[in-house]
Amino acid sequence: MSRTRPLPPPATGRRPGAGPSGALPAGLVAALIAAPALLAGCGGGHGTLVIGVHPGRPGLSDLSASGGYAGFEIEVAGYVARRLGYRDDQVRYVAVPASPPADLTMGEPLPADGPGPASVAGPYLVSGEDILAGAGDMSVRRLRDLTQKRVCTASPGPLVARFGAAWQRAFLTVSTLEECARRLASGRVHAVTGEAAVLAGFAARSPEAVRLVGHTFARQAYGIAVARDDLRAGVDDALRAMFDDGAWRRAVIRHLGALAGKYPSPPALRTHPGTRAAP
Repeated sequence: MSRTRPLPPPATGRRPGAGPSGALPAGLVAALIAAPALLAGCGGGHGTLVIGVHPGRPGLSDLSASGGYAGFEIEVAGYVARRLGYRDDQVRYVAVPASPPADLTMGEPLPADGPGPASVAGPYLVSGEDILAGAGDMSVRRLRDLTQKRVCTASPGPLVARFGAAWQRAFLTVSTLEECARRLASGRVHAVTGEAAVLAGFAARSPEAVRLVGHTFARQAYGIAVARDDLRAGVDDALRAMFDDGAWRRAVIRHLGALAGKYPSPPALRTHPGTRAAP
């Protein structure tokens, strides 16, 4: 007698692991929904790092011929970003002030001595103020020569402290260093004071019109402002690596030119207990 095999149960359309109604478990659905967003934001585990810079500072940070930014600070910023785990194409540079605020901001002033705020890593450069004068004007050799000169600056504090408020009213113009350099080249002022590294950049750009006097005063340190506390130690670690492997010194020689001899070694980092590196 022949035996018939039992018929298979009717198909229900349920997928393996599905619930009684054929729906996927809630946890799996949530994971599938989140996955595209996670993948879109990752690139070595990171999205985009926004870095604020101050343009118009040749040698440190200035617009390049290609439309991007170039200079010593840009090279430092790129090195730090890579050490934090970001590729070059995951870094976006914006002019400050930026809205919303940048993740990192270059060129943040720090006191020449002392720890400074915990929200600023570094410093990566300790420089000073210097004087820019006309290429053929040998009457400006030191700070005291400015007593009867028309001067333009972006940082009037050291000059006012030296010469007083009456001198300020009679002789001082406050503007951006870029505008000050234009005023000097056109003869509207006799001298410009400002960051030595930036003034050296203007001198290298227009040697026929202006010269760097080479009289440094009012030391100033520059660090990297961090938008989140957990970035501080990671940025310091990146700067330490740049100092140790020679990349910092090579960047100084490449971008600061005539001033390279003034920066034979990197500055000491100012550590703050309690900060931790970003994961």
